Amino acid sequence: MPPSTPVTDAAVSIDPGAVASRERQAEPATTARPGLFIFALSAVVFSFSLMQTLVVPALPTLGRELGATGQGAGWILTAFLLAGAVLAPVVGNLGDRLGHRRVLLAVVLVFAAATLLAALAPNLGLLLVARVVQGVSTATFPLALALAGGMLRGPRLAAAFGWIPGMIGLGAGVALVVGGVVVDTLSWRWLFALGAVLILASAAMVMAWVPRAGAPAVTRPTDWPGIVLLAGGLVGVLLAVSQGGTWGWGSSLTLGVGAAGVALLALLVLVELRTAAPVVDVRTFRHGPLVLISLLTVAVGFVPYVCYIALPLLMQAPAGTGYGHGMSVTASALAMLPSAVLVFLGGRTTPLLVARCGAGGAATVAAAVMAVGAAGLALWPTTPWAVIVGFSILGYGNGIGYAICARLVMSWSPAAEAGAATGLNSVVRTIGSAAAAPIVTAVLSAGALAGHDVAHSYSLVFWVAAGASLVGVAAALALTARSRRDDTVAS
Repeated sequence: MPPSTPVTDAAVSIDPGAVASRERQAEPATTARPGLFIFALSAVVFSFSLMQTLVVPALPTLGRELGATGQGAGWILTAFLLAGAVLAPVVGNLGDRLGHRRVLLAVVLVFAAATLLAALAPNLGLLLVARVVQGVSTATFPLALALAGGMLRGPRLAAAFGWIPGMIGLGAGVALVVGGVVVDTLSWRWLFALGAVLILASAAMVMAWVPRAGAPAVTRPTDWPGIVLLAGGLVGVLLAVSQGGTWGWGSSLTLGVGAAGVALLALLVLVELRTAAPVVDVRTFRHGPLVLISLLTVAVGFVPYVCYIALPLLMQAPAGTGYGHGMSVTASALAMLPSAVLVFLGGRTTPLLVARCGAGGAATVAAAVMAVGAAGLALWPTTPWAVIVGFSILGYGNGIGYAICARLVMSWSPAAEAGAATGLNSVVRTIGSAAAAPIVTAVLSAGALAGHDVAHSYSLVFWVAAGASLVGVAAALALTARSRRDDTVAS
């Protein structure tokens, strides 16, 4: 169903409650303890984000101890991303139908069980199964936003839209630090054991501080054909993107899997247009703003993951190579900590930025700041202090980006589709994140084959991130122009 009003800066910045005011009467509008309510939802999203990237510093260790090849170890990260991309919109849709709090609790408990299984996994196969099940936690983000949008108003809603999205970047950044320290001092199994404790603590917070809502916003049949087509299409596309570097970008396997995924997604569009209660309402993408928001979201997901993949390699390479920083796993992780802090601060300052320059202006600032940070990394990749400063600047822009994309999507989502809409946006962001690793690998490999200096190859990687950020700038400027035209027509 198309939104009833266009996205305008006024609709998002002057009255934050407008984000959730349309068609959101099925749930209570207030909660007695909004601060604890926001904290509980933030803790759940932080747990998801932490576990998504906590394994990155441990991938070489996991490969050695489980007897896996580099490709096999890489699947420990890829499996989570693939499963999350498939499950987020499906579980978000279930939240719309069955109640967001109920589904969120179920997701968190399954997440905790899968994390404990990962801690005890005796081999790579069982660990990959656990990581696939852990991918359901991707749905915590859209479910948390749907709960906040349904139960908060005014400044409290604006605060939630700063805190909750900010947890994605903060968790990912903190995970790199914690992961490095734990791997260096304990065992990789403690990554999952400690994570399970945090997940169960967040579940207890939800039970205590997130009140039961009223009746679910909608009661409608499950769109099983849409779910199957969505899952198959996303797996095909993301599998081709994530494994193209290993299989060969021109190989029949990569092209065949990717083409099959695209074909299934095309069929999904045709099926969903004829479905009364689709799992993904593709009609919304007829509207330009949602396409622009999706482009911005891809950049917000892609750019930080380029750094998560490239920077540890660059920082941990021996100084004698002429380009490496010679840091240990723990030292490189600590060097990335300031960026994680600034991601969080970016999310917290987003409401103030929106109030000053509108949602479109805030989106433009977010993408532009990421571009500046990425350009700094590209210009001085061999200088440790410049890398830390550049990545920190990028992190601040990324924090604003997470928050503003969430606000924009929620502003266009009717209450009955809030979970599914933000779940679909999570898919878009995950696609951007999943594309980072193969692109980084491809650029570095191409540089080596061409005989380029390694430092030059890393510069190219960061220029790619800067270019993606500029695409986000263009999308944000177009969104702002569209909002101004709509305001002029309305007046």
